[in-house]
Amino acid sequence: MVFTDKINIVMHHSSQGMYKKNILSKSLNMEVFRSSIGVLLIFFLLVVGSRIVGYFEQAADGNIDPGIILSVIALRFPDFITLLIPLSFFLGLLITIGRLNSEGEIHGYFSAGLSKFNLIKFLLPQAFIYFFITLVLSLYIAPYTKNLSKDLLVIDSFEEQIDAIQSDEIVSLDDGGFLYVQTADEGLIKGVKLFQVDEDNSFIVISDELLTTEKDKTIELNLKNGSFYGGLFSESSKIISNFNNFNFEIDKNISQSNDLSLTKLFDYSSSSDQATFQWNISIPITILILLLYGIYISSSKPREGKFSFLLPGMLIYVSYLSLLILGREFISDNPGSIFNLWFIHVLFILFLLLYAYREKIIFVSFANLAIQENIYLRYFIGIMIFILFIWMVA
Repeated sequence: MVFTDKINIVMHHSSQGMYKKNILSKSLNMEVFRSSIGVLLIFFLLVVGSRIVGYFEQAADGNIDPGIILSVIALRFPDFITLLIPLSFFLGLLITIGRLNSEGEIHGYFSAGLSKFNLIKFLLPQAFIYFFITLVLSLYIAPYTKNLSKDLLVIDSFEEQIDAIQSDEIVSLDDGGFLYVQTADEGLIKGVKLFQVDEDNSFIVISDELLTTEKDKTIELNLKNGSFYGGLFSESSKIISNFNNFNFEIDKNISQSNDLSLTKLFDYSSSSDQATFQWNISIPITILILLLYGIYISSSKPREGKFSFLLPGMLIYVSYLSLLILGREFISDNPGSIFNLWFIHVLFILFLLLYAYREKIIFVSFANLAIQENIYLRYFIGIMIFILFIWMVA
């Protein structure tokens, strides 16, 4: 009878411990979820707002139709969310764990026999949900909607305008010049007047016929049997000349819209399928690795601020993302290389292990210095984040 009572007591304490752990797990997940959703909403509104401003600027310049702006923005939602989920989850995790540390609530978890590894296990289901959502968006939905938005934003290139030009029509050049065609019939362009504005010289060319030759980066205009009038607005000597052939080159992308900010993130276009595939897979993978970083770097001392660790955390995230972007561009430029983006993930995992077990590694004793207490390191980290952010925006 006594033996049975002891078993019941042990089972009772065991069930109490499991019940307590379940409560702590739910509480932690809800805190991280709220913080992540809040951060995601803020960044999402910032990105969408900046895009709307950029598109309306292009509409004001006459480059795109204002009526398609909202449709284009809506089609880019999956792409924006895909790239913002890892950052939002990481910041939400840092904010939550950091607050628990600074206010001492984390000791309630540790007093229940939990460790940092247990916290990771608690948050893994939520991380995997974000992982699979991001994976589906990154591989299937975002590329499709991104292509649809590009189709809406297509602006005819100069050569396409020439091919489709009609009689008595003007084709505008992006630098302020224009091309007038009197007759266009079955590919024969006659009665051409070309006006070109330049900082040092402006000129008009009048010719009987126009032929175009497409090159890698430019289009060559071959004007036949005409006259050239140079130095129109110059106070120096003017040039008037007759010619049989006059060749003039213009940029092929002269009518393309300007790039918006964060092109390396949201508007990249790679000719390498391997680089694109590895990039689309890498974004979800960062969620799982950033979960580990969030648990291990978000510890703060009682006298430190709640979010003193956010600066080094942002440096880790921006460095991680920058290396992935550099790796993607390297793979795209060097298709035969053995380099893969998986190497970058492995590098950050090794760095995490080095940080997690720094106290057991003698030659890394300097890692015990708290970054948050060194104001010079704060300045250095802030400058590095700023430089990397400017590089991504450029």
